[in-house]
Amino acid sequence: MVISQLMITERPTIKRMCDMKEEQDLIPYNDDNSKMGYKNLQGQIVIPAQWNMVYNFHEGLAMVQNWQYGFIDKTGKVVIPLEWDNCESFSEGLAVVERDGKCGYVNKSGELVIPLVWNYAHPFYKGRAIVFDDKQRYIDKEGNVIWTRERTAPQMIKISDTCEMDINDMVIIEDLNELGDVVDSEEFFKAIDDILESNGKKGTSDK
Repeated sequence: MVISQLMITERPTIKRMCDMKEEQDLIPYNDDNSKMGYKNLQGQIVIPAQWNMVYNFHEGLAMVQNWQYGFIDKTGKVVIPLEWDNCESFSEGLAVVERDGKCGYVNKSGELVIPLVWNYAHPFYKGRAIVFDDKQRYIDKEGNVIWTRERTAPQMIKISDTCEMDINDMVIIEDLNELGDVVDSEEFFKAIDDILESNGKKGTSDK
């Protein structure tokens, strides 16, 4: 498999890298007080407006925000308290959460199943997620590191006429779908290593 382009990621916030497509039967709305809730497809209010920001439902839960983030179910019940600095929609039963600049993952019961040890984290796709500490890594749903991209001396790449970025801070993957399609294959990690090696950057498999 050929992975042909670099995707730029951003810090320090969680980047919503993939908009997991899911048919919506509840739609966010704003009331006259700039609060948000949900209506059904017929325009009837199902969950009254009470949050500063709401997001689409994924896997039965939606992310809501009143200064802090948490999750509600489709009855409007808060199932994960609004206690997180940032978070990401659920994917494969887990959601990225962030507190004090560190990211981990919670399950639908709100239990922290992967500790807050990462500087930056992406949603899971087909059992794997991209995470960062001082290096770019790939983890499984138990939090085990399965591949690590080694950092090297800075090498600036021109992004635009006014912007450059260190190649160490770029994700070597075209998109998460592509990651998922080959995630169980050792050829994927070899393909990543080949690209890094051709640029003088070497990764290591932790399998």
